[in-house]
Amino acid sequence: MSRARVIFVDDEPNVLSGLQRMLRHMRLEWEMRFADSGEAALRQMEEQHFDAIVSDMRMPGMDGMALLSEVAKRHPATVRVVLSGCSDADSVMKTVGLAHQFLAKPCAPQVLVDVIRRALELERILGSEHLRSLLSGLANLPTPPDTFYSLVAYMGRSDASANGVAEIIARDVAMTAELLKLTNSSYFSLSSRLTHPLQAVRILGFETVGALVLRIGIFRSFKGLPAAGKLVEDTNRDSFLVGRIARRIGKAEGFDIHGQEEAYCAGMLSSIGLLVLLDQRPQDVGSVKAAVAQGANPLDAEMRVFGATHFQLGAYLLGLWGFNKEVVEAVALLGQPSVAPAPELDVAGVVHFARVLAGPSPVYAGVSSDSAGVPLDTRYLDHLGGRARFERWAAEAAAESHR
Repeated sequence: MSRARVIFVDDEPNVLSGLQRMLRHMRLEWEMRFADSGEAALRQMEEQHFDAIVSDMRMPGMDGMALLSEVAKRHPATVRVVLSGCSDADSVMKTVGLAHQFLAKPCAPQVLVDVIRRALELERILGSEHLRSLLSGLANLPTPPDTFYSLVAYMGRSDASANGVAEIIARDVAMTAELLKLTNSSYFSLSSRLTHPLQAVRILGFETVGALVLRIGIFRSFKGLPAAGKLVEDTNRDSFLVGRIARRIGKAEGFDIHGQEEAYCAGMLSSIGLLVLLDQRPQDVGSVKAAVAQGANPLDAEMRVFGATHFQLGAYLLGLWGFNKEVVEAVALLGQPSVAPAPELDVAGVVHFARVLAGPSPVYAGVSSDSAGVPLDTRYLDHLGGRARFERWAAEAAAESHR
């Protein structure tokens, strides 16, 4: 098995030599290169493929933002990591759409290794190089225009508040994902993962969120065809329903508050792969929908057209962004949790049942086929001995759907 290639970029020789010493134990796993400028890094990247780049932000000449922007254009499949000094927070914010992960100096060796190793291992989720490039080069997720413009207008008001901003963001899956991606990064060294926009807004501060929205452009309005835009809006609403049902099932099954919120977060984020496909590959989504109308299982049809399901795409993206293991696994296994069954009902199981009980995704719900939804994993349900419990979960889902 060939070693992964990783390039480290910093204009300070002492930092580069320190990284070499710190990561010497990784030489059997990684082939590492070190560059003292953005220009030198790009030259090396033109000569051979690199799986990941780790860059400082403040460098003379080509800074980290300019470097990562070029890497995103020229080598979209390369994982992009910022390793920056704590005083460089404003520069880090500017890389929100460019970097997959943010790390603060000084960084513990194992934290750096874990972030890079995890990102590289995620490539195994997707077999298609084209799809890896599509997701790795993605700057941000599409937001329904009405929500986007409501937020921009609200941010311009003199009475705008953190609570008001968080309330608008919490109505949109893409905005929530982008904000949690930033605040859950290792850069902020939080003791626990955030699951709600209000927590993120409080961590960042109102002024910083304002800069992200109005100046840096962390969010963007969907610009595709009106028909696809309607599906983005419907998928957004459906995602929150799945999240609420997952939270409700978790509560009924005795999950603690943290477990309930993880289930909600995973359910809410479970369709971001569809948002990406509606944004980047709308015609191919139409092909999948046509196959589903003819009776095909939607996940099988997605595998044929894209080489992966939208759950796998979403899990890859969430993992790349540093979301916690439970959320990533829940999204990855949503179509068939029996592939890696837990001995007891866990977040992945709750989210699977929530998706089944919420009904077909709006993208496929309009077709005249009984197979449009995610099929119930009966083997997993039998493994849990949950036939009677499933009836209770169905009642919880029905109650939530009619709220």
